[in-house]
Amino acid sequence: MGKEPEELQERPGRPTDGRTDAADAADPVGTAGAGDAADATDVLIVGGGITGLSCALFLRHHGVRCVLVERHASTSVHPRAWGWYPRTLELLRSVGAEEAVLEAAAGYAEHRRQATVESLTGREVKAVMLPAPGDLGAVTPSRQISLGQDRMEPIVREAADRAGAVLRFGNELTSFERPEGPAGPVVATVKDRDTGAERRVRARWLVAADGGRSPVRETLGIRRVGRGTLQHQVSILFRADLTGPLAGRRFSICQIENDELRGAVLGHDDTLRRGTLILQYRPERGETPEDFTTGRSVALVRSAVGDPDLDVDVVGVLPWELAALSAERFRDGSVFLIGDAAHVVPPIGGYGANTGVHDAHNLAWKLASVLRGEAGEALLDSYDAERRPVAEATLEQAQLRLLVRSGRADGEQRRATADVLAVMLGHTYRSAAEPGSRLPRFRDPAELAGEPGTRAPHVPVLLRDGGREVPGSLLDVYGGDPAPVLVHGGGTAGGDEPVWARAAAEAARRAGVRLRTAGFGAGLRDLSEQGWHERYGVRADGAVLVRPDGFVAWRSAGVPADAAGALTGALRRALAREEEPA
Repeated sequence: MGKEPEELQERPGRPTDGRTDAADAADPVGTAGAGDAADATDVLIVGGGITGLSCALFLRHHGVRCVLVERHASTSVHPRAWGWYPRTLELLRSVGAEEAVLEAAAGYAEHRRQATVESLTGREVKAVMLPAPGDLGAVTPSRQISLGQDRMEPIVREAADRAGAVLRFGNELTSFERPEGPAGPVVATVKDRDTGAERRVRARWLVAADGGRSPVRETLGIRRVGRGTLQHQVSILFRADLTGPLAGRRFSICQIENDELRGAVLGHDDTLRRGTLILQYRPERGETPEDFTTGRSVALVRSAVGDPDLDVDVVGVLPWELAALSAERFRDGSVFLIGDAAHVVPPIGGYGANTGVHDAHNLAWKLASVLRGEAGEALLDSYDAERRPVAEATLEQAQLRLLVRSGRADGEQRRATADVLAVMLGHTYRSAAEPGSRLPRFRDPAELAGEPGTRAPHVPVLLRDGGREVPGSLLDVYGGDPAPVLVHGGGTAGGDEPVWARAAAEAARRAGVRLRTAGFGAGLRDLSEQGWHERYGVRADGAVLVRPDGFVAWRSAGVPADAAGALTGALRRALAREEEPA
């Protein structure tokens, strides 16, 4: 939606550098000296997959200058990830990209058949129809969708490009250094793979979104922990007319079991003319990806389809590892790891790519806030403190699902396997919780109740858009700016201005930060049956401080004696500004 209520106002505190867009700054990294020939930017993103592109989009949404370099000439031609959870769609909604994604995913709506077959034209060993996506309107304004990553990435790339990100595909990071120390700016050398020309890029921060084998992570010597590689896989991307073999069916998962293929998975897109065959190979038996020549790949696809004469065009063969690994740290001074560079998640459950997008969003608002001078540098430490425990727990959940699917899980492991929506929509940040609270790592999103460290609950509202009201979600209020929002009931005390609005103005002044306010009243109307305040665990005169990523930072059940003082302390903690501003 991206709409905000008319009374959603900034409460300006200490004047910042005045930037609304970091691109307006003459020296965005504050380090470019006279005669410095390096290109200057705020953030250098290495890797142009879905995680890196999302990071570029989120950074530009907050006005941060960024340059993305990707060694490949284009986005992925392989579907890779197929499923996207509501939290990911919520984040894309906040930057105006959700509608384009939903439009692209419309053709997948009926891909709900899950089956094991001898081949597409052969006997079905077993088959079930997955339920249609349930109405999640009680917990989110967004949906759960299917869409190949090869279709998702161009949408995000276009949105990032339109927002002003500098995207350099066909360019490879060859080296980087931090001449002023680990926390100092990064000076990187980037090579154009077509021309061989090199250029230097100087950035305040580097974000590594360069995949599971991340050269950036390896250069820094950051170890990974976990079970490691569980299986070696190849994905054969092909073109073929599958209309006849599918016979009106639309598969979510189609497992192939015949004399030539065991445990292979066949996927198809909504055109019914592109497919992916995923199967295992065994290095311990001397097998390699090179064994999958065009001729052999065609034969395997024909076996999976069950048509020995099928006209097959092999687009590519992608080897990959089904692995479970997490970096020991997600931050090294001015370098941050996101996505597969930080954690490699087994694909069971479809968590990996979604988790990477969530990493990017968590990091982007923090970088923007520090860049603007509105948050302390210590806020950047919270990226590792929040995202690494969630990633490790998500990785564990994917491994549990792998055991359940293979029939090897015991009773305790089955009970420990969380619902997918709890993992993707109900993860919590314990480091951001109230002292003494014991948040579960994952919570049913229907049970979220406004506790600090949890995702702010969805509440249907009417938002003022100029002279009219439009339906939306309270979540639409939070992500439009890298400044927190104080949500309150709009009550007054001894005057026309709401008491919390007055407290917010004073707290912003004392803390030296910007604070936006959203009061329920003429411009923001509650459409929920329960009432927004009950959903957030406060009284009608209470207030809730929500971060730009939609996570609750603090709440007050009612109006305390010193509302401004309590809010000032909460703001300083949320933005790592414990000291008094100068």
